[in-house]
Amino acid sequence: MTKVREDAPLLEVNENGSGYFARVISEKVATYNSSPLTAFHDHLLKIFFDLAQQHDGLDSFYQICVAVPQALHPEITVSLAVLTKSNESFQLACGSESPTNIPSQIIAKLPLQATESSYSQEGILLLPVISRPLLGVSGRRNSSFLGNDNSRTDTPPCLGVLFITHFDVLSDIDRLFLEKLVTRIGYNLQRRLLQASYLEHINFLKRLGRDIGHNVIVPNMHFKNLFRQLDKKIQRINKEVKVSLNLADKPSVRILNRCSEIRSDLTTTHEELLTHYNHTSLYLETLLREEHFSEGEFILKPRRCQIEAEIIIPELDIYRKRFEQQGITIDQPLNMRDRQFFLKVDQGLLSQVFDNLFSNAVKYTTTSTDSQGRSRKAIAYGCQDIKDFPEKGKKGVKFNIFSTGEHFSGDERLTIFNDGVRGKNVGYNPGSGHGLAFVRNVVGIHGGDIGYEAVSGGNNFYFILPLPEETEE
Repeated sequence: MTKVREDAPLLEVNENGSGYFARVISEKVATYNSSPLTAFHDHLLKIFFDLAQQHDGLDSFYQICVAVPQALHPEITVSLAVLTKSNESFQLACGSESPTNIPSQIIAKLPLQATESSYSQEGILLLPVISRPLLGVSGRRNSSFLGNDNSRTDTPPCLGVLFITHFDVLSDIDRLFLEKLVTRIGYNLQRRLLQASYLEHINFLKRLGRDIGHNVIVPNMHFKNLFRQLDKKIQRINKEVKVSLNLADKPSVRILNRCSEIRSDLTTTHEELLTHYNHTSLYLETLLREEHFSEGEFILKPRRCQIEAEIIIPELDIYRKRFEQQGITIDQPLNMRDRQFFLKVDQGLLSQVFDNLFSNAVKYTTTSTDSQGRSRKAIAYGCQDIKDFPEKGKKGVKFNIFSTGEHFSGDERLTIFNDGVRGKNVGYNPGSGHGLAFVRNVVGIHGGDIGYEAVSGGNNFYFILPLPEETEE
């Protein structure tokens, strides 16, 4: 039979077939039947679990951890020390007597790592409350919530220490019970500390969302007013120059012409700044929306958008110069312009979908040869109707972003949309592998689907969105 380790990591699943837990239960029954603990000790363990389930707060839990062992004998006193928030020392959390009679120098010298299950010092029995290894989402053990990196040591970290005075009145079975009890205390305390850490993190994110709205988004709107004022001043200069040209002598005309050139440069710079501001503001106001932080997920604010005119063309304009610098031509479709259809989407989030796809196209588009032997380095976008999406009788629209280049391998096609995954063709191009995972997430919350196709001459990334009924008509 497979023996179950008591120090097995939390969240770990070791299912060896359907009978795994049946075998574990049989082993546990045999272990409990042979245990030297008395019915009294067994009742105390049950009482500990009952009370721990009934009371959620840390302070209440500390009192339970002291009260249960205190029931062993009226002559002993019990105290509990736990890690401070800095995770660098311990402090007394609770005691059966107030004030406790635990010398401060013992608490100050408590080790952060447990080398023994129990030991005595200055007439006091010390039982370390041990932390168990945790498994993160990647499967690796994680103890970061303790603030210590214990991955390189064989000694487990301590969450606290249980102190027992006058412990000479306790039997060997009492000592065995206490060692089992601190193991259960460790399991429970670790989960409570982890839960408290998560709640603190969630509350911080909610406050951060409000702070961003107040201190970032609202002040950012003031820039739009400044841009309007700047535009008015540029137009005023233009008007003054035109009027003065009709009245000026030849030397003044040269000066005024130079002023006109400067005014033209200012107009161009103003337009570029305004475009950049609008683009950045849209992303800021969308990604830093307070609702995202309070709800813990993207919250859509959909509105009726003309997809090509309001989303694709503005995004394409931002990347147009970069495509030209890379020698990439852009094939724009006629069918989208003729059709002029609308979708109800979150404009900010869907704009970032196209932003990610165009950004990848700039970095990874390479030259390919078509069926007629001609070399081509290009991107193209377009759309097509999809029947029975997302269900039979409904309609969807498929958006395509095509780029020339080598096809992805079979393995890459299965993982390319996973967070942190990058294709083998990345070369020296910077990136984190997050862009396509973001695209998949945004399309998914719009009720759509995303995919990749190896097509003639290159690669096609696409996503499908439901077509609203009013658009279908």
